[in-house]
Amino acid sequence: MKFLKRPIVIKNALLFCVLSLFFLSVVESLEGGVSALDLKGFADRIRSDIWLISGTVIVLLSVFRGMRFSPPLFLIFCGYILIKSFSVFFIDLDKIILFLIFLYSIVAYNFFLFLRMELQEPFYNPRFPDNILPDFGYRKLPITLKKDSRSIEAYLTNWGPNGFFCQLKDEGDLIKGKVEVEILLEGHNFFSEGVVMTRSNAGLGIRITKNPVPDLGWTDYYGIINELGFRPTYN
Repeated sequence: MKFLKRPIVIKNALLFCVLSLFFLSVVESLEGGVSALDLKGFADRIRSDIWLISGTVIVLLSVFRGMRFSPPLFLIFCGYILIKSFSVFFIDLDKIILFLIFLYSIVAYNFFLFLRMELQEPFYNPRFPDNILPDFGYRKLPITLKKDSRSIEAYLTNWGPNGFFCQLKDEGDLIKGKVEVEILLEGHNFFSEGVVMTRSNAGLGIRITKNPVPDLGWTDYYGIINELGFRPTYN
């Protein structure tokens, strides 16, 4: 799966991982009585911990690529930072360090929740392996994507309240950027606007950004197909 538009949640998680290193440096500086702005000391402390360097690189790469296992890796990374911080705290039982650890724990857990929820969105999950295309012989849920003057036929493979993943009828129709979404169901037209977030094989993941009012939109369509019993299936 390839990101065509990286969401703000992932960008923030990447930034938080980098800032976690500075947080650990500040905690160690408070215990050692040295300046937290000493960049040379900061670099020396980071280089002295091979596990921290390796873990940081792995987490940054997994979050950057939006891998499904990146949320637990992110949580393990933050846990390691907390263990290191607590080991410093128990040296002098500094209350300032304890307060900083408490704040870091709250922020880290919230970043973990946001990252996990974001990567569970359907436009990041085609619902089929990257090397195997699903069989769309039944063609239950067809949609039309419109970009400029082009109309592209596709079929839903995964969907949720905020968007969907679709398999394109023609593999050469890969597009990016903003798109219009048009769906015909039982004689009713549903219109929405979205942005292409990911690409996998001949499929696209699209986040819905706007539901026209008073026309029927993606929210209405999603509610109807759920009531009809349609569910994403793994092929």
